[in-house]
Amino acid sequence: MELEAVRKSIVSFIKTEVHNRGTTGAVIGVSGGIDSAVMVALAAEALGNEHVFGLILPDSDITPISDVIDATNLCIKLNIEFRKIYINEPKAGFQKILDETENRLLQGNLVARIRMCIMYYYSGLLKKLVLGTSNKTELELGYFTKYGDGGADLLPLGDLYKTNVFELARHLNIPENITNKKSSARLWPGQVTEEELGVSFPLLDGILKRINELYCAVDSKKVYDLDEKIIKDLAEDFPSIDLDSIRGVYKLSRLNRHKVTPPPVCKF
Repeated sequence: MELEAVRKSIVSFIKTEVHNRGTTGAVIGVSGGIDSAVMVALAAEALGNEHVFGLILPDSDITPISDVIDATNLCIKLNIEFRKIYINEPKAGFQKILDETENRLLQGNLVARIRMCIMYYYSGLLKKLVLGTSNKTELELGYFTKYGDGGADLLPLGDLYKTNVFELARHLNIPENITNKKSSARLWPGQVTEEELGVSFPLLDGILKRINELYCAVDSKKVYDLDEKIIKDLAEDFPSIDLDSIRGVYKLSRLNRHKVTPPPVCKF
């Protein structure tokens, strides 16, 4: 992948979409992670730093202070306007009126959707588009919260696998304390993406690419038990990965397709 060509394509995409939609710029959630760092850097280049508004939305129960510091320093370095809003108070408000649960995924998704509400409030207030930070790995796995961090007007990184984002970050000279950080959705304390999925990003991206190749190579109408055939092929292609991890990745990639498709409409 020619990184300079990728950079130019994303910059052009952001500039064109913002102009064509008649908005004044972009709102971006700046988390202190690599995806949002790449996104805000490219948006500032595309639109000018005066047209980019950053939102740092930590949860003090979960977000490491290092993330808040990294996000703040990046916004200052790029000279963009930003606001830091701790979301603990609205989260507590929801928890008071909702049934209690120990399901940490439900709790984490609530936090992600609170952030989305704040993002779109400022999107409307400032007449700017929300730029999502999801990459292709996350989109193909459904590794995001529907109507949470998946809620966006544009997905400029959506055709880049996570390994491509790492490469682009180095090309853009994103600070090493961000690029070297373990990726996490920060939905609960101690969450680490690669540990949760059980596969490193280079292998994970390789599996996803191979799944797409296998689907294109077979006629699903003629192949009996297609899922098991593809899992068997993946196990042969990636012998260093245990079968349960391969099944887990494949299951996510199939079951979460609904997250990236519009809700079905009953037509008359």
